[in-house]
Amino acid sequence: MTDDPDEPDATGEDPTDGPFGDGPDPTTPDEDPESTDDEPEPTTPYVTEEYTHEADDGTELAVRVFRPEASGVDDPVPILLQRTPYGRPEEVTGNFRSMALDAGYALVFEDVRGRGDSGGEFLPWVYEADDGRATIEWLADRPWSTGDVGTFGGSSPGQVQLFAAAERPEGLRAISPMFTPSDLHRADFFQDGAMSALTFLTWSLDDSVAGHTVDRLEDDGTLSADVAEQCREALDAALDRLPELARHRPLNDLVDDVLADVDLPDGVTPGDVVPHWDAWTGRPEYDDFWRSFDPEPEYGRIEVPGLHGTGWWELCQSGTLANFAGLRDRSPAPQHLVVGPWAHQFTGPELGDLDFGEDASLMGYGYGELQLAFFDAHVRGDGEFYPDGDRLVETFRTTVIDGENGEGGGEWTAHHDWPPTDATTERWYLHSDGDAAANPEDGVLDRRRPAKFEPADEYTHDPTDPVPTRGGPLCCGESSPDPGPVDQRPVEARSDVCTYTTAPLSEPLELAGPVTLRLTAITTAPDTDFTGKLVHVTDDGPAYNLCEGIRRVRYRHGRDRPVPIEPGEPFRVEIDLWASHHRIPAGDRLRLEVASSNHPRFDPHPGTTDPVPWETDSEDVRIAEQTVFHETDRESVLELTVRR
Repeated sequence: MTDDPDEPDATGEDPTDGPFGDGPDPTTPDEDPESTDDEPEPTTPYVTEEYTHEADDGTELAVRVFRPEASGVDDPVPILLQRTPYGRPEEVTGNFRSMALDAGYALVFEDVRGRGDSGGEFLPWVYEADDGRATIEWLADRPWSTGDVGTFGGSSPGQVQLFAAAERPEGLRAISPMFTPSDLHRADFFQDGAMSALTFLTWSLDDSVAGHTVDRLEDDGTLSADVAEQCREALDAALDRLPELARHRPLNDLVDDVLADVDLPDGVTPGDVVPHWDAWTGRPEYDDFWRSFDPEPEYGRIEVPGLHGTGWWELCQSGTLANFAGLRDRSPAPQHLVVGPWAHQFTGPELGDLDFGEDASLMGYGYGELQLAFFDAHVRGDGEFYPDGDRLVETFRTTVIDGENGEGGGEWTAHHDWPPTDATTERWYLHSDGDAAANPEDGVLDRRRPAKFEPADEYTHDPTDPVPTRGGPLCCGESSPDPGPVDQRPVEARSDVCTYTTAPLSEPLELAGPVTLRLTAITTAPDTDFTGKLVHVTDDGPAYNLCEGIRRVRYRHGRDRPVPIEPGEPFRVEIDLWASHHRIPAGDRLRLEVASSNHPRFDPHPGTTDPVPWETDSEDVRIAEQTVFHETDRESVLELTVRR
């Protein structure tokens, strides 16, 4: 970690490895960012205790406590809590957990409602505000507790912290959400109108969600052992064909098809195995349903310090940055942010095609030690966290040193804010001779404003032959493609991808913040998608993706305001490509890809007028002819946040 704001010096050790939930192996989707490969154990003797306590409505919630053997009424200890849908650990292992127990904290893990040994029905994030508050207040009142509680965990165990904190429970002192979503409809399971199909499918059908529901249905006698095994085999088989599932038509019937050959008993439907599927795929607009478990409107009610962590190729990057920024602006308590070259399940030095060096990993950075220092300051009240009071943000600025041999690099940098206070916005314009799709060398990206009558670029979007996903912020499971920076040249060779590239840079370019693409376009379809991807083109050939995004055109005025388009009429559409902190050396180039699909990360738009495109049958899919303009009054522009 660095010592002074904006001065790089990466040191440190020990981390948290990152995933979808909780467990020891950082390569599977049911674990959390406190684990490490070697799974160190605490040196302090500890006791393990099982409890249940009642939520407000009487539902029994199951808790497992690990506390120092010497703790008790005469020697109470502070508490670190993780609430998880992915199962409580049987013992304390992992770097941060072991350090915390050795430092005199009790570690508490709770199965959220409807998971593990807790009662009730699992409806993702619906009950977490009240249940989390009740749990924190119950823990603060234990006889072996000092009454001081902090919360930790990544992904879903990160987001539930926000809901509980907004209820202002007695005893809550600090939160540490890592790899944490925010508004699930904007940037996690869905993104600006499109479905984040890869994530939605893997999470919904995986053992930790649908598989666990099958286990509970078997345990309570609803399913026989034979039928439960049929369900598990069907779910596993589905995950083995993810790309096919992501363009299944109609997509909202997918769970029915996945379980079609399972002999479910009378009264049990596929919807009982994946109970959130119909509700989520039936609501393409942001409405009261999505708002009911969106933490963003509640930021002003969260009054405790927060430590937020994410990665540049991480599934929840946008959500974590939104949480940090929203709480920074609306909470009275200090908020801190760490961003590394990580993905949701990968926090080592290597990611995608690049090796960023040991200092870039969570272990090399020392996230576990940082997290413990944060809790010492705000839960135990021992010392100060960041004593200088202004080192709020630390980010790893990535680069590519040797593209051909996969050598990345970079350094940790510290800032007063994110984006850095000295960053500015630059506008880079798209140009071409009208051949940017067929000829990758035709499209140009530079600072010149477009001239009158510059020819537009045209390409064909065929939903049955979508542009394939290569790297990026992907998750989760063995069936998912690898995330991170991956050479994009095979994608850029397609005739349905327009590329716009700078000349070799005369001086280094440092990207340091959000990236936004604004297109002026035409489509022959009544609705469609546009995608953008920012790429670092090295002087030795490989082209590595930095950040990307998508926008469903009918939601160009907002996710809660569907506005039809007139085929053949120009419109403007803004695409959020998320954020990056990356240095492009002099001599290398910056490239923008424009297309209309990125599959299986997103569902390919069928080109129909269906208000819910996931209801479209395969025979109704239509091809769209797309036009991208870049001329005076109809410019297309890339907005970069840079440091000069």
